[in-house]
Amino acid sequence: MADSTEVPAHALCAEHFQQHPVWRFVRPGEASDPDADESFVLPHTGGVAAGDHASYLVSATYALQSRQQLSGFVEVAALGRTLEFTPGVVFAGGKAVEALGNQAAVRLARILKTKDAQPVAWELDVCLVGEGGRRKGNVARPGLAQAWALLLQLGRLRRMRRP
Repeated sequence: MADSTEVPAHALCAEHFQQHPVWRFVRPGEASDPDADESFVLPHTGGVAAGDHASYLVSATYALQSRQQLSGFVEVAALGRTLEFTPGVVFAGGKAVEALGNQAAVRLARILKTKDAQPVAWELDVCLVGEGGRRKGNVARPGLAQAWALLLQLGRLRRMRRP
């Protein structure tokens, strides 16, 4: 995997995050591949900091209800001084499972051959610039409240990205 090549975000796997714990979504006109759009990411060697205007996929460790820990990533949107954290994907058995998906617990239980596989918390595997500890958060259980919260977050992100 070359450091200068864009990768579709949906194609990232656990091995990508072992090599590079932070991936940044490409900006308009930045990609070397003419077919690459804003859904592509590049390895990011600089730190993630408030004050940036970029979106990142950051390596994270997820805790399941059973207390088992799995690797994955969290999306971090840096919008000026505001940082937004959205649980992304949990990697299990060579598969990527959406942490916020309403079937996450079912899929993870089937892959891991266990019960109590609902993702309940995450912790970034790297510290953000200027912070002494790693950011942590909870994973909301699937449902209507989660859907409304994600819609509100999307609205905030769109307003903050306007020029």
